[in-house]
Amino acid sequence: MMGDFGPDRLRQLFGDPNENGVYLVGVVEFSDDASEDQWSYVGNTQMGTLESVASRLGYERRDIRIAEPYREPGRGVLPDGTELAVTSTTVPGSASWHRSSREPTPEERLRWAGHPVPPPPPPEPVPVGPNMETARPRIEEHQGEVFYTKTGKPFTYRTNHYTLVIVESRRNVQWHEIRSALEAWPIAGPSEIPRCPERSGRYVYGIVSDERIRQGDW
Repeated sequence: MMGDFGPDRLRQLFGDPNENGVYLVGVVEFSDDASEDQWSYVGNTQMGTLESVASRLGYERRDIRIAEPYREPGRGVLPDGTELAVTSTTVPGSASWHRSSREPTPEERLRWAGHPVPPPPPPEPVPVGPNMETARPRIEEHQGEVFYTKTGKPFTYRTNHYTLVIVESRRNVQWHEIRSALEAWPIAGPSEIPRCPERSGRYVYGIVSDERIRQGDW
């Protein structure tokens, strides 16, 4: 039998204890559809988890004394007096027989110790995907700037209500051709744009594939 882990080592392993000096060492998950009879299995899993933790700490599994079996949370006392606990939580929608034991999350450890839990980070922005409502203002904003066809030919354009005018060739590109490219995205080149002739498609592709227009959204 080994023993006498100092508080610093216990905190490294399990985080801070609660106000009663009890360390949270595990969480048992079970179904929210579990029957009353299946609750006893949750208690058994908690006790088994406490014994496993004792073994990890160098004790024999029988060395940990289970305090008040089948009470929530499950608690055990090591020979050196260290108190450990295993809580339980339900998993909505899981099978009625579902039971598993896991490590507590950092947030669960903080709550157990009575510490404030920092708010979760904001979610990553979801790409909006290619659409005219997003693309058209960007296309209008960057008119007059140099864009490139897939073959590297530079061109500029100006916009009006109905079309884009390619300055160098004086060719008109229809807004519906831009829409066709966006709706077909992802595409590898002008030939994949539906309902768009190649003479316009080269410019359409050069515009909608440019990062100034895409901005990471498609």
